[in-house]
Amino acid sequence: MSSGHDDSHDDSSAHEHKAFKFTITGGKVTAVFEMEDGVLKPKSIDDDHSETYTVDGSEVVRTEENPFGMERTRYANADGDGLYLRVSEQWFGLMDVTEVGPHFKFEEELSFAPSDGDDHIAVRGGEDSFGGHGADDFVIREAAHLRIEDFHSSEHDSLKFDTGLGLTSVDHLKSFITDAHYEDSDLVVNFGSDVSITLVGVLPGQISWDDVSVLS
Repeated sequence: MSSGHDDSHDDSSAHEHKAFKFTITGGKVTAVFEMEDGVLKPKSIDDDHSETYTVDGSEVVRTEENPFGMERTRYANADGDGLYLRVSEQWFGLMDVTEVGPHFKFEEELSFAPSDGDDHIAVRGGEDSFGGHGADDFVIREAAHLRIEDFHSSEHDSLKFDTGLGLTSVDHLKSFITDAHYEDSDLVVNFGSDVSITLVGVLPGQISWDDVSVLS
């Protein structure tokens, strides 16, 4: 359930949005750092010639290309403290894909922060995913320990699995569940020991399989 991107690994030490720092010289990104356990650690830039970082106004844009399409992630430093948070990401698939590999179906922009309307929310490891008002789609693409807050079936929120790894139906997804239980008021669904989804504050009867769809 992972796109294989080096900025999407699980870091369960924190449940806040991941932070990044960019060194920008002459309008170009020359170094990238990711905050891990309170420490900025350097990340490689284009070590396999598949990714680029560009400056677009006040935002930084990361583009990664692979044989099956392209993913674009936007970062912004909203509060001016020098640390950038992911704002959105979007997958652009290729029309003619003949090679076997991950291929996402959902190609609309995913947000990392909710609005007052209907949102498509990116669900990523190492940070809580928050919905807002309206009917929000929480789009799940990676295999990690994931946390989703503010899920409300009564507001027509939904979970969309777009893993790119061949899930064919909700029943197929169910076959990978090894355990589901409550920890206080949080519903925890395990897919083995390394993958889980925690729905914060979702009590019995507040979610059903009608709220779940499988895209890929």
